Amino acid sequence: MGWENEEKEAFSTFNIKTKTRLEPVKSKRLPILGNVSCGEPIFASQTQGCYVDAKNDFNADFCLRAKGDSMINARIFDGDLLFVKQQDSVDDGEIAVVLIEDEATVKRVYFNREDGILTLMPENPTYKPMRYMGSQLDRIRILGKVVSGQYKI
Repeated sequence: MGWENEEKEAFSTFNIKTKTRLEPVKSKRLPILGNVSCGEPIFASQTQGCYVDAKNDFNADFCLRAKGDSMINARIFDGDLLFVKQQDSVDDGEIAVVLIEDEATVKRVYFNREDGILTLMPENPTYKPMRYMGSQLDRIRILGKVVSGQYKI
């Protein structure tokens, strides 16, 4: 997608009591790429120049801001920051960022290989599952797995 994690080393901490230098904390900057729908798919726009710092061993590649309420029973609320590991497939039942043509959404993903049906399942009973099969599957692409979130309190 054209982004790279930028690793950096935070300054060292000095322990006054023991007069020893503690190990530096290694961190990386994850780009916040824009908003993603938790409801009906929305145009996948990008935000330029926004980053969030995370521990270097944190297993995410980019972040997106959640918009909507279709994933509230998975504790994903409007305005939450979602951390995403870039990958082109997920296991059944995992939550993913899914691109449908040029619109993105966050849903739980299920693929019935026998019948060739992809189901994008919301986590709010007021929304209906989205099902795709046959040539419709050519329009669908998994952008990544949602691995964590930073939630509003």
